[in-house]
Amino acid sequence: MTEHLYYHDSFLCEFDAEVLDIGADSESRPVVILDRTAFYPTSGGQIFDTGWILPSQTSNKLRVADVTERGGGQILHVLDNAGSLQKGSRVHGQIDIDRRRDHMQQHSGQHVLSAAFVRLFNLPTVSFHMGAESCSIDLDTKQLTAAQVEAAEALANDVVMQNRDVSMTTSFANASAAST
Repeated sequence: MTEHLYYHDSFLCEFDAEVLDIGADSESRPVVILDRTAFYPTSGGQIFDTGWILPSQTSNKLRVADVTERGGGQILHVLDNAGSLQKGSRVHGQIDIDRRRDHMQQHSGQHVLSAAFVRLFNLPTVSFHMGAESCSIDLDTKQLTAAQVEAAEALANDVVMQNRDVSMTTSFANASAAST
């Protein structure tokens, strides 16, 4: 299993690791599995991190183009090319921090807005989709009025303006890791 560093520090943008395995995904793209990673995989409506892996024996940066998770908690880092990367080698990972911050803000905003719909109208979120240009929240309702949207938006904005602390519970991280 890969150690999921992002569960302990969502602001971590650099880390060192060892290459456990190198292979290819179903699309024949090079894949690297590390013993530990700060790269967040696509999960729970949040899209993957991108960035670079720098092998210690060279100055070449290998671009991380996609990140997925498979059973057993292994994180697959899909690369544009694997270069001269070898199993057992040490690498340095660098997260694209601007992309990560954008995803964190969208994801946190989704939770605040979803909570506003539950508090005001008992309308739970059934799914959440994040993209480069926009994100969407699917609510468990057949009908949503403009007044409901405006009220939920106002409550969400009020919560944001209160500048509340944001945290992740470890029970979610442990449950997520245990379910894979």
